[in-house]
Amino acid sequence: MRRRATNSFNSEMPGESRWHTHRGGQFIIVENGISHLRTQFGAWIIPAPRVGWVPPGVPHASRTSGRGHGWVLLASPSASRGLPHAVCVLKVSALMRASLDSLRRTGSEDAARRRLLWRVVASEMRYATPEPFEVPMPSDPRILQALGGILKCLTIANNLNQLSRLAGMSRRSFTRHFRRETGLSFAHWKRAVIAQHAIERIASGHKVSAVAFDVGYESVSAFIAMFRRKYGVAPRAFLSKYSDRYLRSS
Repeated sequence: MRRRATNSFNSEMPGESRWHTHRGGQFIIVENGISHLRTQFGAWIIPAPRVGWVPPGVPHASRTSGRGHGWVLLASPSASRGLPHAVCVLKVSALMRASLDSLRRTGSEDAARRRLLWRVVASEMRYATPEPFEVPMPSDPRILQALGGILKCLTIANNLNQLSRLAGMSRRSFTRHFRRETGLSFAHWKRAVIAQHAIERIASGHKVSAVAFDVGYESVSAFIAMFRRKYGVAPRAFLSKYSDRYLRSS
């Protein structure tokens, strides 16, 4: 009997996967906390109760934070046909979530039921709502090399002059390439990366004030204003909105 293509993650035994690929697609179903997904094209947060989708053959890595709990489901290459060709984070229907859960619990010996469930998933996915939880990454090797030294400790103080020098480019050339490849200005992109980093830190138990000062903001209110512009709510409200059990378990 073939083993079902499922797995689980739980940040209490830190859930982290190194770079890897699958022949088929992968669903990441987050039940509590937050999962972080990275590909060469960008970085995504997947807060509960959202679902992430990674198409076949896309190299990716992931980790969880905020007492993250959930599971992943691998789709065969045939079941992946007709599903999105790009990584996305989705707000899905109760029917789609139930179908994914049924697939997790249905063995390969029940092939007819699995085919039916995959058809339901494919149909429901057409109506799932994409969520704006992506930060795109540039592809220019010079820019990536320059960013590599600061991504783990990015602060609001990092500036274009510093990065363009590291990339061996003029400020104007760096700016033009960066916007063309990400669709964002560097300032906008930097705030988006900081906001993602903040979510991870706060979900893991750090105080909002400590995170704000760590990323270079002179006041907590300025940091919260930046976060609110990105996600529509303050950091704690974001975690409460997307993971009701987060606050209950803190």
